Amino acid sequence: MFQKGQDIIWKSSLWVVLVLLIGCSTSKPYQLTDVSPKYKEYQGSDLDPNKSKNILVPVTNNRKYDDFIQEAHKAITLLEFGENVALRADSKKTVGEPANQEMQAAAYLEEDLPSIVTKLPGLLQTNQDLIESTPNDFDGPAIGRVSYELGNILDSLKQYSPKAIGIQNAIRNIRSDSNNYSQGKDIADADTKPVEDPIIAPEDETKKKPEKIIPKKETNGSKISIKRLNRKTKVTGKVKATEQINELVKKEEEEVLSDEEKKDREYTDQIRAGLVQVFQWEYYRKPKNLERILSTHPIPRVRSAAALALGRLKAGRVSLQNAIDKDGYQVRPAAYKALSDLGDKRSISYFIAGTKAEDPEVIAVSYEGLGKTRDPAGREMILTTGLSSEYVVIVSGALRGLAYHKLDADVEVFDKFLKSNDQEIKEAALEALAIHGSRESLRILEKFVSEEPNMALMTIDEISKNPSLSATFALIRLNESQTDEKLNKRIGESLLRRKAFGKYAIILIEDDYLRAEPNERSRPVSYIKNKEIGLILSETKKEFAVRIGEDILTDKYIQVKMESTLPGARDAFVTGWVFYPKLDIIEVKKLGTDGNTGKYSNLKKGKHNNLFNPIEEIKVPKKD
Repeated sequence: MFQKGQDIIWKSSLWVVLVLLIGCSTSKPYQLTDVSPKYKEYQGSDLDPNKSKNILVPVTNNRKYDDFIQEAHKAITLLEFGENVALRADSKKTVGEPANQEMQAAAYLEEDLPSIVTKLPGLLQTNQDLIESTPNDFDGPAIGRVSYELGNILDSLKQYSPKAIGIQNAIRNIRSDSNNYSQGKDIADADTKPVEDPIIAPEDETKKKPEKIIPKKETNGSKISIKRLNRKTKVTGKVKATEQINELVKKEEEEVLSDEEKKDREYTDQIRAGLVQVFQWEYYRKPKNLERILSTHPIPRVRSAAALALGRLKAGRVSLQNAIDKDGYQVRPAAYKALSDLGDKRSISYFIAGTKAEDPEVIAVSYEGLGKTRDPAGREMILTTGLSSEYVVIVSGALRGLAYHKLDADVEVFDKFLKSNDQEIKEAALEALAIHGSRESLRILEKFVSEEPNMALMTIDEISKNPSLSATFALIRLNESQTDEKLNKRIGESLLRRKAFGKYAIILIEDDYLRAEPNERSRPVSYIKNKEIGLILSETKKEFAVRIGEDILTDKYIQVKMESTLPGARDAFVTGWVFYPKLDIIEVKKLGTDGNTGKYSNLKKGKHNNLFNPIEEIKVPKKD
């Protein structure tokens, strides 16, 4: 018996040790694609900083630590990757080899590195704070494991912090060095070889290029020649003179530019001209012209811009589908995004195919477009595969897609994801509830404003995007219940932007009915309760005497339009009559001559507050 007792104690102790070890023993490998899926083609290559490493990121089950460890590894990996790209590009330039792969990587890094460099001081400080708080947050072996990981991260951050600016500048130099554009200039290959489409930097890239040194020509009279305007071309008009000077300067520059530099300039000018055309036709709402650019323009970047513009104009479905079928990798994601903006049911086959793509962004917009079609089979795909994805961006797109079905059964799903610990998932759930726009979903958002003050402004903005009368009622309820000036100002701006002008009734009594006629004995059409909102339509010309409690009051009846509270009602709104003393009336006035200020007024109490004053938004500097 004594021996059995010892065995039981020994086994129990072993289980306790195992539990403590497992508490912080889980880990997962960290790869280049964990920074961003767009680096997939470089994973495992010579540029991959983790190629010869086996980096295991511990999972502490403490969100504060796990979020920091992930963010720190992303920063370190990106800086190491940038350093590898810069060194490899420099070595290729030395031996005269093309740096196509490094150029493409530098295009991605030029977008991601600035934010990483900005975050480095904050990461170092957070690292120090977490090392100090580790003994308070963990027990047993977990303390050593977390401390060891944080120590390694601190060493790496200290190593790369002094070099971060240099790495960022080196990446910019790769992009600005015209010698790196020697490959991929053949525009005709854009359709057959989409992967090799050159990526051109933003318009201000030319400003970042180092100043060119113009060598002196070795001639007999090796002196700089200064050309003057001929007397015959002398003009007095300022505009014509400027044009002629610009032509001469351009001619001088062309004489000293190499063929590659001329091609580079022509290519950049072609991109700029194409983008200007896209913006122009979008502004004038000419989808046919945009479709022509999408199908015929030689540069993928311009075709992508045309696709996105068609999506914003809700036009060009057939052209977008053709782009998905025939164009390259740089244009297809933009075409999918535009097709999702349209949400046409005739594109359902493309959305289903898009949910099986490799790019998470394409999958996400495909689920959203699938939801806009309101197809029952699409809803089933969203619930079974979209919401269970491991990618946050895909889950977010699936939530928005599900919201477009506007089924009451889905409100519970959105509420569940609203309680997620992931910030991006929370924001997507907010958008989904606002898109759904039902009475129940808007009530959840109103409650969320008071529960999550940090996300209150975002919640109000999402409610404001819904154009329905129910959303207007929700904004007025929030304005009545909130005392925060920032929130009230944002609500006022939203009411003015949506032109929600008019008088609104706020129910003051606990329980009553909306009546079919201005009579307390008439048929009730809906149940009403305290703090419900209704839009005032009219009032009776004559007054009525009504007993309320022990008092007999004489006043008019008010006709209001309110949300229906009857389960299974055919219409979302119902119209009826309420006795005036049972109401508080609010009026939202449009901008007027009174200081150009919109007003939110309580007609009974005689109080009002300014909703939004445009003059305050435009601060004109005073002259000395």
